[in-house]
Amino acid sequence: MMTSSDYRRVARENLAGNWLLSIGVAAVVSLLGGLLLGSSFIPEVTYKMETQGQDLAQQIKSVYTFSGAFGNLNISFNFLGLAQFILGGVIQLGYTKYLLKQHNKAAFSFHDVFSEFDRFAQGFAQRFLRNLYEFLWGLLFVIPGIVKHYSYAMTPFIMAENPHMSASEAIDASKQLMEGHKGALFLLDLSFIGWDILANFTLGINAISVRIALGHLALNPYKNAAHAAFYKDLTAPGATVES
Repeated sequence: MMTSSDYRRVARENLAGNWLLSIGVAAVVSLLGGLLLGSSFIPEVTYKMETQGQDLAQQIKSVYTFSGAFGNLNISFNFLGLAQFILGGVIQLGYTKYLLKQHNKAAFSFHDVFSEFDRFAQGFAQRFLRNLYEFLWGLLFVIPGIVKHYSYAMTPFIMAENPHMSASEAIDASKQLMEGHKGALFLLDLSFIGWDILANFTLGINAISVRIALGHLALNPYKNAAHAAFYKDLTAPGATVES
């Protein structure tokens, strides 16, 4: 197994020359709820109106939450939350396919994100079941939920390379694959903490009071590319992942 610094190095090598495309892809994927991990970059929008000297103080702030492995994000408009719930799973499969092509030095494009819609049910099921299992384990206290999060983390990658697998089979295969390796993936995620702190610096635009964490634009593809490198390292010996 490689180290966290090795995975980050491989991720940077895979992103070299493709940063702008990868940033754009990750931005769209984050809005559609398909990131493997990371934070979106549009946290809050607030409107304030005044008429005839009276401050109506109308602040439109309906909230939904997008959960990544290490952060939550609040965005205004509930319909976007519904779209993430419906589309997030299949978009995640497409994004995983994009990441694996990028890692394998194969031809990849923005369209890969939308290339798995013929597996819509599989994509939805894997995302729904993983979240459900993590939630139920989390009811036993926080630690079991975190452990299961890492047990199931390779599910989208396994499904991308094994299209015959059902969601349940891929989840079981991820559990087997991550046996003895959950700590290594946790340390990889933890190694980004310094970048996470830097990425949270925001740019204020007072006209609409939009705060944008610009750093996450570049950090999200970096993190997800490192996860792809981790998965390929786990499966490098050539063993076929089967349920």
